[in-house]
Amino acid sequence: MGKNTTSNPEVKKARADWDNVPSWTTTFCNLCVEQIQAGNRTKGAAFSPKGWFNLVTKFCEETGQNYDKDQLKSRWDVLKGDWRVWEKLRNLDTGLGWDAVKGTIAAPDCWWDLKLKELPKAKKFREKGPQNLEQLEIMFRDVAATGVAAWTPSSDTRSFRLVPTIPANSN
Repeated sequence: MGKNTTSNPEVKKARADWDNVPSWTTTFCNLCVEQIQAGNRTKGAAFSPKGWFNLVTKFCEETGQNYDKDQLKSRWDVLKGDWRVWEKLRNLDTGLGWDAVKGTIAAPDCWWDLKLKELPKAKKFREKGPQNLEQLEIMFRDVAATGVAAWTPSSDTRSFRLVPTIPANSN
């Protein structure tokens, strides 16, 4: 599989427009989860060549869009960035409410004003939380560093083991 694999190599590459049809992002997320569950993820957290091939092919079949690996990887990166911001925002404080209608954090304006100074990219989540959150959790939970107790499946936790010491003469 080449770097710019598409399901139809004769189609000229156009700029991917994810806002055109919002369901394309949902389709993309569902297909990513499918490839993760099929074991087509690499140690570095993205996809194996087989995973990318399947993702590109199935995305084209389901949407009619001939987006190549680079275009899908770009979407992956944008979603990963959004998810990281959301996780940081969610984990900054405890005792906040949840607005089920908006699908976002229910907090007073003063809290939002303060948090948006800390995390300007979180502005988009003030009125509506991220879509496809369940899929994003599967896609990024164990592989994306958020600065909040970050860990990856490849982490060697043995190097962090604490061994208690007992004094030799403890009479």
